Amino acid sequence: MQLAENIFCLAHGKMLANGSPDEIKNDKRVIDAYLGAQ
Repeated sequence: MQLAENIFCLAHGKMLANGSPDEIKNDKRVIDAYLGAQ
């Protein structure tokens, strides 16, 4: 069972990214915003 087909990520009130769970978990912008830049 899949929880979501599409995910919308917001950062500072603006749309950062949207896509499938696989696209989001590999998106560098999302990783940087939520986990910090490497």
